[in-house]
Amino acid sequence: MCFRSLTEEAESSDKPSALNKDSSFQALMDELRLQKSRGFAVHPKLEKLKTLVVNHFGQRLHDDDGSNTGDLSNEGTRAMVFVTFRDAVDEIVAFLNQESPLLRATKFIGQGIDKKGNKGLAQREQLDVSSFI
Repeated sequence: MCFRSLTEEAESSDKPSALNKDSSFQALMDELRLQKSRGFAVHPKLEKLKTLVVNHFGQRLHDDDGSNTGDLSNEGTRAMVFVTFRDAVDEIVAFLNQESPLLRATKFIGQGIDKKGNKGLAQREQLDVSSFI
């Protein structure tokens, strides 16, 4: 989310930005792009989240089967991750889905409208998502 915001700010064509001329900022953005291309999370909290969720489902899979070769289609547990900003949801879902098929992350957003005018899920869509989870 932060990376996307920084990129949008630096690349906005409607107003010239001093960031585009700052060599320190450009070096930071280059490093962030490099890390992102290598598959690293842009924020350490994402790494921690993935570790916790993978450990939770991995342990559950191990407990259900008695070995590490359990049936991934037999879900006995679910998890919800709550975030403050809607912008973070897509990034978190994509990051967690890197661990597919163990994790099957999907977004679940409330009905309200955010500052940019993006609507959340209608009640029917929420029911569809909750049956998928």
